[in-house]
Amino acid sequence: MKPGLYPLLGPPASGKTTLAREWALEVLKRRGRVYWVGLPHQRAYVYRLFGVEGAVLGLEFMSFQALYYRVLAEVGRLGPLLPGAGRVALVGEALRGLYGEGIAPGEARLFARAIAELKRYGLSPFALPKDGEAGRLRRVYFAYERLKGKALDYDDFRHRAGRVPLRLFPRPDLVVVDGFREVGPLDLRFLKRLAREVPVLLTLELLPEGLEPWQTLSPRPVRKEVWALANPVEEARHLLRALKRALAPRALGGEGLDPFEVMVVAPEDRIPGLLLFQDEYGLPLYDGREGALADTEEGERVLALLNPMPTGRDLLALGFSALGRKALRLGLAGEEALALLAEREGLLQEWQAFLALRTPGPDLLAWAEEVLERLGVAAKELFLSRLRLALRADGGNPLAWWRNLLLDESLPKELPRGVVLLPPLRAMGVRARRVYVLDWVAGRYTLGEGEDYFLLEELRERGLLQGLPRRLRGLDPLFLEELATRGEEVFLLYPEAGPSGAYEPLEKGIRPEPLPPSGRLEALPEESFTPPLPTSHAPPAHLEVLRRHGECPFRTYLERFPLRPEDGALGWHLFPERVDELSQHPEVGPWLALHQEHLKGMVFWARWPGERFALRLDGVRREAGGRVVHLYRLLPPGEDPDLSPRRRWTEWYALGAFLQRKEVEEVHLWTWAFLGEPRPFRKNPYRKGDKPPQLEEVRALVKEALPRWGEGGFSPRPGRHCYACGLADICRKEEV
Repeated sequence: MKPGLYPLLGPPASGKTTLAREWALEVLKRRGRVYWVGLPHQRAYVYRLFGVEGAVLGLEFMSFQALYYRVLAEVGRLGPLLPGAGRVALVGEALRGLYGEGIAPGEARLFARAIAELKRYGLSPFALPKDGEAGRLRRVYFAYERLKGKALDYDDFRHRAGRVPLRLFPRPDLVVVDGFREVGPLDLRFLKRLAREVPVLLTLELLPEGLEPWQTLSPRPVRKEVWALANPVEEARHLLRALKRALAPRALGGEGLDPFEVMVVAPEDRIPGLLLFQDEYGLPLYDGREGALADTEEGERVLALLNPMPTGRDLLALGFSALGRKALRLGLAGEEALALLAEREGLLQEWQAFLALRTPGPDLLAWAEEVLERLGVAAKELFLSRLRLALRADGGNPLAWWRNLLLDESLPKELPRGVVLLPPLRAMGVRARRVYVLDWVAGRYTLGEGEDYFLLEELRERGLLQGLPRRLRGLDPLFLEELATRGEEVFLLYPEAGPSGAYEPLEKGIRPEPLPPSGRLEALPEESFTPPLPTSHAPPAHLEVLRRHGECPFRTYLERFPLRPEDGALGWHLFPERVDELSQHPEVGPWLALHQEHLKGMVFWARWPGERFALRLDGVRREAGGRVVHLYRLLPPGEDPDLSPRRRWTEWYALGAFLQRKEVEEVHLWTWAFLGEPRPFRKNPYRKGDKPPQLEEVRALVKEALPRWGEGGFSPRPGRHCYACGLADICRKEEV
């Protein structure tokens, strides 16, 4: 095999990796050495691909970065490595030097990504224009390179490897570059240099400009089925049943597939939910997402310590269990709220211990080392190195930077130990015998193409910036084709509808045949225990309870108990017991003095008993020996009147009852928001003989509601009122 560059062009599932493997096996059989260059997450897949037929010697998998390290190591040109977090920290330091304090980590990360793209395509700061946001990027780029000194970031290794002599040892007999959709100009330039000495097989789906394919492959047929399920829950359940049948032995009616032959691709936010079911279904599922330091037990404790808005969960993670449980139950967050809770519950000692732990000393590094020791962190140096970078980024506020740098810290992934659940980008370059793809709906799988913040599309066509690729290239169809061809058999699942409504599938599917129960809960008898709905024949507490019974009987039943006490409108609920105390308030006192004529003689929260139900009147005031009655609907501050017959019955029913009394001559109806002005419902009062339409409508509604109440059932009735219910979906807690 002669040295040279052999570009192999083909769409997804065209056999590029298969052909590359055959080339590599020919070299390995002759005791040759093969470098296989791919994406880091492909390592286990490539070694398993070659190990199917037995052990092989001479194969070495590496990433582009590892290849560059080896090239530089052979000629003694390695330098101190600047990791990705270090690049963000140095950009933050550069921004602070140029524009002053107050630089946020997110802003530094935005500049760092732009600088990384420019360096990846071999562009210096001189290629950027001097004005606008691109000019800001130019100045920060210059400052970053100056601060970096002799350290090398990932792209510096790429640049330097393209200029040093190639002295690879041991020398490879074949280099395979596989798994990439396309390669950048610097990588291609390096591969061309390498191809002068050894054969290089480069597999691509998109060829760079000016490169001719050595061979072009056609797509191979892939068995594909599209399954339509009713909703995301049914979709997940059907997937788990299908996995159970695929892995079960043939003697038990399964298909007997090896777990390593099956792969699941799902949006990243769906993977944690699937992992929760692995014990119920007895499935060996493996989380294929990139590992993060924040997800480890040690990382969670450190991040809980650094949280600027501590929560009950943070307190529990750090060992402050008594205060943590109370804060978690109440949903409190923030130092001020937690301090008040600790004072009220008599847990000030525990709160002060928490504050002492999270308050840094004069020597920040010494404090951090001591805290890490107390938290039981074994790998302290990883955390301390990120703190040193945070001190460089912002010495005045290093803890916020420390927390952000730790959130971005990724960990090396362990080898898969079962059916791997992969997010879409980590599924690129790997294949399996059978693949299931979830959420096959429009907008769920996309590369998120959009214009760059600094360099818009028109700038990428001018001058030296022509080497940068356009951001709007329309690669989503190719991305979807890759996802739909990750296996020899591919099953695409999608829900027909979800909480936000109907979904638009990428391909229309069919309803799959129902699968037998596969989980322990599913195998239980179909008629599982369901608690009976509450019943009662007691009369309603007051008329508004009867009205709400028409919306949701179950909520009406629960509101009879002190789950949500009815204290009246906010502010008014302090009347009349605390009127003297309110009169001393600087805002409420003048308001009380202004409206003392209305408040004089008013009776609050009066209960008017009746034969079938009671009326609970917000406020009643009588004048002229009881001949004139004022009815008040009291509302929270800023609340709009709610006297429509569909929202309020009490005042209208009381109005009709008062007009039937001999001594009452007129009734005034008011709405009054706390700290506001009393507003008459109409200019003239109601007198005997008046028949307001609202009263007639309320009487008709009450006549319909009483028989329903008499039935004694209190079943849940979902509707729009559920959005305003404060009972936390308790009606659905016992559903199976």
